[in-house]
Amino acid sequence: MTNDKITNTRETLIKDTDTLKQDAGQVVEDIKKHAYAHVDVVKDSVNNTFDLAHDYVKERPFHLAAAALFIGFLIGRFRRK
Repeated sequence: MTNDKITNTRETLIKDTDTLKQDAGQVVEDIKKHAYAHVDVVKDSVNNTFDLAHDYVKERPFHLAAAALFIGFLIGRFRRK
């Protein structure tokens, strides 16, 4: 009788372990899908931002030069102190 209980318990544990492994695998796959979706959204957002910056620089090159000179002036000014 004791041997039957041990066998049944062992079989139940094996089934539960297999189920947990499958569930964990499914969770990992779901996380991967969601992560890839978010990475694609971030990539698109970054690409759009760089495209906007590129277009702005093409249309207004003197603004870029003025901003670079101003930033250089500020850095030079505060490094001397």
